[in-house]
Amino acid sequence: MAYIPYGFVQKQNSIVIESQQAEVVKSIFQRYLNGDSLGGIADFLFEQGILSSTGQERWTRPTISKLLSNTKYIGYIISFEDYFAVQVAKGDRSNIDEDTNQRKATRYSSQNVLSGLLVCAECGANYRRITRPSGEVVWRCANKVEHGKKICKNAPSISEDTLKKHFCIALNIAELDEANIKSSIERILIQHDGGVEIDYKHEMRHSLEY
Repeated sequence: MAYIPYGFVQKQNSIVIESQQAEVVKSIFQRYLNGDSLGGIADFLFEQGILSSTGQERWTRPTISKLLSNTKYIGYIISFEDYFAVQVAKGDRSNIDEDTNQRKATRYSSQNVLSGLLVCAECGANYRRITRPSGEVVWRCANKVEHGKKICKNAPSISEDTLKKHFCIALNIAELDEANIKSSIERILIQHDGGVEIDYKHEMRHSLEY
């Protein structure tokens, strides 16, 4: 029998949502987005008497972490926005030791050349680089990633490949050149309809529609 994730149950020949477990899944996602640690969520579930996905009295951190990264919840129990907001939060917390609350030692941290340049025209937040489960890389408004449509309703997701192609056209270059981007562009404003307005450092402004 194929593995059935916590929150779903098999009935006859179909897999359906198990309502009580689905509420637990939603609670785990929401608590993580609200800042709870994996250990804190485990404590909460234990205090509430909620058995783990394997029927144990206490949930483990790895089990909760795996649940938070399960793409099978998207669109059924968890929204696309909340799922990716959690993945971003997990990435942000990956260098923090939960036991000591201290940052883990790292040798090098690279930053994409577009980070800090892409700005949402609706709310003014920066865009974040996100890799979807399919492997596609997109950029999404940080407010929409973290809060869904509560703060920013219309900001579109932008494919990184699409961005690169249009930057090459705008800058008249054959391929994306980090040095050229850094020296030429001050800000890239993402419009609600997908339009891109580029503010150049040399007081030039060019608008692209796609």
